Amino acid sequence: MLDNIDREIVRCLEQDARMTNVALARRLGVSEKTVRTRVGRLLGTKAVRLEVVVAENDRPSRMLYLVHAEPGHRFEVARTLARKSDVDSVHLSTGAYDVAVLASFPDDATALEFFVREVEGNPGVRAAQSCHLISEVPAHGHPVAAADSPAIATEEITSFLLRRPAFSSAEELLDEACRLATEGLAADRALASIVDPVGKELHCTRARGLSQAYVQATISRAREHRGLPVVQKVIETRQHVLVADARTDRLMSWAHDLVRDEGYVTFLTLPMLSGERVVGVLSLYLDQPTAISDEYVATAQALADHLGMAWSRLDRTSPQAPDA
Repeated sequence: MLDNIDREIVRCLEQDARMTNVALARRLGVSEKTVRTRVGRLLGTKAVRLEVVVAENDRPSRMLYLVHAEPGHRFEVARTLARKSDVDSVHLSTGAYDVAVLASFPDDATALEFFVREVEGNPGVRAAQSCHLISEVPAHGHPVAAADSPAIATEEITSFLLRRPAFSSAEELLDEACRLATEGLAADRALASIVDPVGKELHCTRARGLSQAYVQATISRAREHRGLPVVQKVIETRQHVLVADARTDRLMSWAHDLVRDEGYVTFLTLPMLSGERVVGVLSLYLDQPTAISDEYVATAQALADHLGMAWSRLDRTSPQAPDA
C-alpha cells in the first residue's frame, strides 16, 4: 500500500519525470534522504516503475517587481514582501515606484503566481510592474559568472560510505567530515557541528580552511541570538540551504561583515540526519561564485547522512555530550 508521501512522489514524477530528489524534497517538505529512501523502496518492491532523468543547468526565473504603494503603506508593504521565502531582497525607493523587490523562482509559472497573489494581491499595493531578469552584466572588478559545480572525488566519498567507519569522539568525526568536504567535495573551506536539538545550539564545532576569528565570531553570535538563521532553517526543514552569494543574501545578513572579511562567496549547509532528526550540520564554503548541481547536493547530503548515523552510534555509547 502506498501512503500519502509515496502517492505525492508518484504524482510529482508523473507531472515531471525529470524532477530530482532534491526538487521533490523541496516540493513535499521532507528531507532529500526521505525521498531517496522512498523512491528506492518503490523501485525495489516494483510497486511502481519510474524513470527519472536529472535535469541539468536549470536556471531559476529571476524577477524584479516595481511596486507603487498606497499612501502611507510603503513600509508595511516592504516588510510583508521581505518575509516571503522566494524574495532575495527588498529596497525602498523614491520616484515612480516606492518599493523594488528582487525574487527568484523555480519557473516562470511560479513567478507569475507570486506576482498575482503576493504583489498585486497585497491590499497596500496600488499598482506594480514586473521585469524578467535575463542576465547580469558584471560591474568593473566584480565578476558574477558562476563557476561550474565542483568536481566530486567519487572514489574518496564512495570509500567512506562503504566503510561506515566508527569514531571514538565527536572531534574525530567532525574532523573527518571537514576533510571529506574539502578533499572529496572540493570545497575551499568546511565547518562541521553537532547540534543540540532542544536549544538549537552548536555543541561541538570543527573547521578546515576557516580562520579561527571567523569560527569564534560565528559561535559567539549563535549564542547571542540563540541560534543562527541558517542552522534554524536546516533544523526546521531537515533540508539543505544553498546561498549563491553569502555577501548579499538576506539569510546571511547576520554575518555579512564576517563573510566579506573571510572572503568566501557560495555557501552550502546540509543537515546530518539520524532518521528524521537533525543531529548536526555540515557546511561547505566556496571562494568563487559557483553553480551547485543537484548531483553535487545529493552526494553531499549522502555524506552528511552517513555522518549523522555515525554520530548517533557514537552518541549512544558516550556518557556525556561534547563541549563546545
